[in-house]
Amino acid sequence: MKTNTFSKKLSCAILCFCVCVFSFISLPANAETASVITHPSADITLNSAVVSGELSNLGAKDSANVWFEYGLTTTYGSKTNSQTMNRIGTFQATLSNLQSCTLYHYRAAADNGNGVVYGIDRTFTTLCSSNDFSISLEAIPYSGPAPLNNVDLKVTVAGKEAGDVRYWLDCENNGSWEKQVSVYQGPSGSYTADNLCNYPTAGVYTAKARAERLGLSAEATAVITVGQANQPTPSPSGQYTLSVQKNVQNITKGTGFEDAVTADFGDEIIYKIVIVSSGQVSAPAVYVKDVLPSGLIYLGNVTVDGVSNNQNILEGFLLGDIPSGVTKTITYRAKVREKEFFNVGTNNLINSVLVYNTGLAISDTAKVVVAKSAVAGAATEVNTGFMNSLFQSLLLPLGLAGLLLFIFKSPLIGFDRWLVLRKNEIDDFRAKSRFQSLIKKRK
Repeated sequence: MKTNTFSKKLSCAILCFCVCVFSFISLPANAETASVITHPSADITLNSAVVSGELSNLGAKDSANVWFEYGLTTTYGSKTNSQTMNRIGTFQATLSNLQSCTLYHYRAAADNGNGVVYGIDRTFTTLCSSNDFSISLEAIPYSGPAPLNNVDLKVTVAGKEAGDVRYWLDCENNGSWEKQVSVYQGPSGSYTADNLCNYPTAGVYTAKARAERLGLSAEATAVITVGQANQPTPSPSGQYTLSVQKNVQNITKGTGFEDAVTADFGDEIIYKIVIVSSGQVSAPAVYVKDVLPSGLIYLGNVTVDGVSNNQNILEGFLLGDIPSGVTKTITYRAKVREKEFFNVGTNNLINSVLVYNTGLAISDTAKVVVAKSAVAGAATEVNTGFMNSLFQSLLLPLGLAGLLLFIFKSPLIGFDRWLVLRKNEIDDFRAKSRFQSLIKKRK
């Protein structure tokens, strides 16, 4: 019984020793893969975009190759040229020759020699057309007796994307820009060049503005009427004003018209635009135009005062003169895009209506809120390559340890018999030693 117990203990000790030794010997020192993160895109135009990523871990290597995969689906199909990075940090690439008004998927990738790893999938949508960026120009004041000095030019922009807007302003539309300036603005906003223009003599002048943003450009003009000297300036009672209010309704959920509504993927919504003219004279040649966020699909069904209208409000159309005291009500429909179009989290779809003529420009906004939750079990950016390598590397030492244990215990080798003989020899030696010790003590 004691012999069997000793044999078992020795066998277990040998097995543990073999596992430990072979685990450290067979585990590669540089088996860890790199780690990479996909960052949001920027500088999106009609046919290009800048994508960014971050190499967050070299994986115990001196360098790693990084690149981006992109395409119309999550199978991607295209990739950028790889870059070699010797330290962690951010990297980017410009995607060109893209289709306009198109949703693209992309992800960052890295390989340090121990396997390719990927960041999460992200998306962006290229701009649809030049109609996604428009401007209007207002001269303040737009009339008065000569000389009419220190006239302000106010430019209002409308579009889908925020970014730097480059303005050019020409007081008399003669090809000579009086001012050039660059201003960062949201999708819609305005810029005013104070006291820019002077008109010394009577006449009708045309001011011009040009603006560029994210590869898109637009132009607008405004008419300035300058009367004879010493003639009275038109009184405020001889002018007009316009106001606009925009609301949105979720037809699918049955909400009322609100400044903001929540919506799910595929919900149908309707926008209502109310324009009111006030003052002593009619508002001449009034235009209306809406800018739809990229998360919505335009369905049309435009109505003006309840009457169907075949105009496209995204392109803008002429309402005509609006007499003082008259209200114009415009509606049209849109639909929330499919789930794959949106990023995880809260997506605020804000669009702006622009009402304008040669004298003024006003706008109002409405918001649709679309929430997308993360998918349970979805891939994350946590790299598990090292743990996979660890588990794979343990298979070999465990197998070898088991094989050695089998060989030691095999009757072919006779290791068990050797253990018994060895133990008997040790017991005999200890007994003889004790006997000799007793003899010496008696003497």
